[in-house]
Amino acid sequence: MPFATVREIYEKSREGNYAVGGFCAEHLYMVKAIVEAAEETRSPIIVFLWEKDIEAAGLGQLENMVLFEAKKATVPVSIMLDHGTSVKFCLKCIQHGHSGIMIDASHHPLEENIAITKQVVEVAKESGVFVEGEIGTISRTFEDTGAFSEPPKYTDPHEALQFAEGSGVDAMAISIGSASGLYHEKPRLDIQRLRQIRDLTEVYLILHGGSGLPADQIQHAIQEGISGIRFATEMRLAFFDAMDTKRKDLGCDHPDSRLILRSGADAAKAKIIRRMEQMGCAGKA
Repeated sequence: MPFATVREIYEKSREGNYAVGGFCAEHLYMVKAIVEAAEETRSPIIVFLWEKDIEAAGLGQLENMVLFEAKKATVPVSIMLDHGTSVKFCLKCIQHGHSGIMIDASHHPLEENIAITKQVVEVAKESGVFVEGEIGTISRTFEDTGAFSEPPKYTDPHEALQFAEGSGVDAMAISIGSASGLYHEKPRLDIQRLRQIRDLTEVYLILHGGSGLPADQIQHAIQEGISGIRFATEMRLAFFDAMDTKRKDLGCDHPDSRLILRSGADAAKAKIIRRMEQMGCAGKA
């Protein structure tokens, strides 16, 4: 089917009162797992490509894999940059087929975050590209140093309003208790904070750190205004674990990588299908 845009997918999710799954891909077999899961559940899907994964593969490589799979798909598929760090890189991604861009300047002071994000919005609007910014910070439990290893800063509702109005973004990633990576203790989302942000602004609200979140908290967050949820860690770990098991079954000297990689894709796909069903996007394509 024709390649969908991120804006179209989010607009329909708001009309249908469900959330869109944002699944991160870093290689061909993860792209296949995501698109196959979307086909099997009849879900619209956004394939997210993290800036660091794009750089590792080479700009255009991952995008072409997604585009190739999307052309064969019978459900809406789109590409969006995840955690872009500069206006220049965001522009390059627009040129390589991303219909959505996330610019993450969340660790800068508020005014600087607004200014950087606004630059991306001004560039993107010329092509009708959807822009997500981030206000508040979310920790990465798998990083030991740097800004993302520091304790999170929960999103202040009034700063969120200032950010939305000042930058002109279509969507905001907000910090309400989630984390990227594995949770070291049971997560608890601040739903009251989410309600306050939702009541102040009309932009789409996005939750990062979906891996490991209980289904009831995901569904409660969607009911209270979350339009998209990002997943990566749980898919990748399922992929790795399945590969380890398959290698043991086949013998560590077995050279057919197709069988090993396919087992990883199947394990990741099972995780993705479960999340699509929890978010309510299954059957909405």
